Parts: sequence; C-alpha cells; structure tokens
Amino acid sequence: MTVSKYPAREALQVVDGPLAKELGIHRFDDVSRTKAQLFAVGGTLGRQFAIVLGNTDVTTGFHPAQQTRVILEKCELPVIAGIEPSDSPYEGSRIKSNQDSRLAAPNQTSCVVSDGETLQALLRWYASPLTAKASTSTSLERTRIEKAAIDAGFDLTPELRDAWLVFKSTSSPVQLGVQSRTDGYDIGVSIESVGRRLSGDLGVPIVSNPLPWAVRLNGIAGYHELHRALQRGAEIAQAVSGNPLKEFQSRAKQVPDSTEVQRLVTQRVGQDIFRRELIGYWGGRCAITGLDVVELLRASHIKPWAKCDTDSERLDVFNGLLLAPHLDALFDGGWVTFYDSGKIQVSTALTIHQRTMAGISGSEQVLGLAENHLPYLAWHRENCFRKT
Repeated sequence: MTVSKYPAREALQVVDGPLAKELGIHRFDDVSRTKAQLFAVGGTLGRQFAIVLGNTDVTTGFHPAQQTRVILEKCELPVIAGIEPSDSPYEGSRIKSNQDSRLAAPNQTSCVVSDGETLQALLRWYASPLTAKASTSTSLERTRIEKAAIDAGFDLTPELRDAWLVFKSTSSPVQLGVQSRTDGYDIGVSIESVGRRLSGDLGVPIVSNPLPWAVRLNGIAGYHELHRALQRGAEIAQAVSGNPLKEFQSRAKQVPDSTEVQRLVTQRVGQDIFRRELIGYWGGRCAITGLDVVELLRASHIKPWAKCDTDSERLDVFNGLLLAPHLDALFDGGWVTFYDSGKIQVSTALTIHQRTMAGISGSEQVLGLAENHLPYLAWHRENCFRKT
C-alpha cells in the first residue's frame, strides 16, 4: 500500500489545533525547530511522538516534507485506513541526540499517514490507554457510566476496550461504547442505522472517522446528557433488534384457529407491536412535524401490511413512519410520498388550494431516514403514489 502525500506543515496544524486540548498534547520544541518536532499526549510525562519535517527554512517557517511521518514509542500500529508502516527507524539528529527520548531507535514505531483525519485517529488511539487510565477506568467514573447503562437496559457485563467501556444487552445485537473525556463523553455505536438515528435525536454530529465504531458521536456534554443518550440508544436498538417479529410469531400461535378471526386478530396483534416499536424508534414524535402527543400519532406502514411478502417485512421498523394524523392519511392514500432525502413529494392530483387546505406546504421533510428505509420508500413511490 502506498498512502497519498500529506504535507508535514498541514500535520502540524492538526497537532497544534483543537486536538491539542482534547488529548493534552505537550510541545517540547519551538516551532522553528528543524528536522523533527517532539510532542507528548497526556502532558509532559505522557507518551511521546514526533513529526518529521525535513530541513525547515527557519526564516520562513516552511516545512518541505511532502509526506507526514509520525514516530511513536514502540507499539503495534492499529488497523486504520491511511496508515503505512515505515520499515526502517528514523535516525534524525534531533531524536538521536536526545538520549532520554523514548523515540530513539530501536524503541520507536514509525509510519506515514495519508491525511489529517487519519492523523487524528492515530493520535486518539495512541492517547487512549492514558485516557482510559485517567478517566474511564477510575472507580467512581466507571461506576457512574455503568449505572447509566444499566438504567438503560444494558444487562450484560461491560468490557473495557482501550479507552471504551462497551455495553451489550441480551435483547439486542447493538453494542454501545462510552469514552470519558475531560469535557464530557464520546459514544460509539456498532450499527450505523442506530447511530444515525441517535445522532439526529441528540443533535450531536457524527465524526468523520468513527473507528473502531460504525458511528461515533463526540461531545456529549455531561452525565445527565449521557444518561439520556444511553436510554435513547437502547430504545432504538430494541426497535431494530428483530425481537418484535419473534414476539409476533409467538403471540400469533395463540390466536383461535378460525380463518377470518385468526386473520383479523393476528393483524391487530402485529399492528400493536409495530406501533410500539415505531414509537420507540422515533422517540414518540412525528417523523416530520415533531408532534409528541403519542395518542395522536399513527404508525404508518410504507409498504402496506397486506402487500408485504413476509411477516419480517410487516414488522420491520424501517417499513414505517410515525406520523401526525393528517400526514398519515395523505401518505396512506398516496397523495404524498418522500424522496430518499426525506423531502416530501406532493401528487399533482391535489390542487394548490387543496394542498393548503390539507396543511401541506411542500417543504415538509422526514428527518433521520436510515438506508434501510429507502427500498420501502422506493416501493411506495412506485406503487402507492398518485401520478397524474
């Protein structure tokens, strides 16, 4: 593998930027130093690393190195895209002359990184044992985090993976990780659709390099917010777990053996389960308006119950939208549908006046669609939407 060129001067901007505060990066050198600059994560006594600069022009501060070579204390590099190990140790005079440096050969691991995101991921990983030791694994902090997870329903023994406390449940395949920071918490989610739904509900953006998670949210502001985030994550995880289908199949077996009665009762049982799971997935709010009066909301199938080929489709939480009554009626009747972006599409069978009377502006949008919703929406556009 050959990584793309990433100028060393840009790497220094990353190291000296917000990442410095996040990881407690200490700079040992003046910025005009040549050849290599020394740093440590976690303060002056933390783990050392260096950025190789080449023969810096001290009058202009220009660093000619067009690749970013990072030197770490002896370690096994993580599996992160954009990292290429360097086979030979770095023998530059700046490090070689410093006999106390823990980066001097042979006590170093050297690699080249392809871009700023890769560099940030590498340094976060490099700092993680210190972060875990200083925060997540401390007795009081770990107890507080575990309590929040237990309250949310994560009932299996947590694991400590690097800086992450990882929580699992017997009722869902989703794993959530929590990493403590000086200014709050990070959350990692093992399934992308769950993480994206959680991001939308919390109003916390998804970071671009989520490793080792499918989705990672940085900057949960405090313990109260963490407690709420884990509760919400557990609700979403439960909704996508597949357990509703198992519950439906179990309850359907108990229905009296009469063809018409069985059909009606079975459908009612399934729709009750489906509604409950949609309420959990959408957080008890209309997917478009945000209306949070649960009693008024409708569990609207995208591909109707009668048109589904399997019970798995009928009970799939991604085959539904939780909608305010007027939107449910319009969607169910094919008067409106939604693009993959979530933006509404209104049938031309409705006049402008009729749209206004129905309370539709044309700017409505479903927020937080997952990729799993898209095949069902494509089916609705093709088979239910009124095209004139």
